Amino acid sequence: MDNNAVTYIFMIVLLVLMVVFMGRASKKQTAQYKEREDWRKQLKPGDKVATQSGLLGEVVEVLPDYDEIIIKSEDSLSRWRLAAVIQPPVRPAYVPDEDEDSEESDDSADDTSAPASIEGAPSDAAQENAADDSDTEDAQAKA
Repeated sequence: MDNNAVTYIFMIVLLVLMVVFMGRASKKQTAQYKEREDWRKQLKPGDKVATQSGLLGEVVEVLPDYDEIIIKSEDSLSRWRLAAVIQPPVRPAYVPDEDEDSEESDDSADDTSAPASIEGAPSDAAQENAADDSDTEDAQAKA
């Protein structure tokens, strides 16, 4: 077999692999789209939703004829396209460990030292020297 034939076979194999992977990605995307559309069709008043721009709220009314939805968020109503509505993020139930909190509060109660100075801020001594310098300059200006 000559080198040109090997190159053509290699190119054909790469092309077939690329088409297969693109087809799989397309099927996944189509399945996700269909799942979102089915979810949107099943929306009813009281469901919690989010918009793609980040608004979190509760469904008040779904208007499928107009492809719109009315969402209540913090006592205000807003009208959105159904395509802008996504499932809200799931908030994890976080329960703080009581032992860690009690140890932190004990440590802060025992700490009676003065707060550390802010880096770059003038110290008290530097502020006093600056005040003395300004008094000296005022006295020299009057003389």
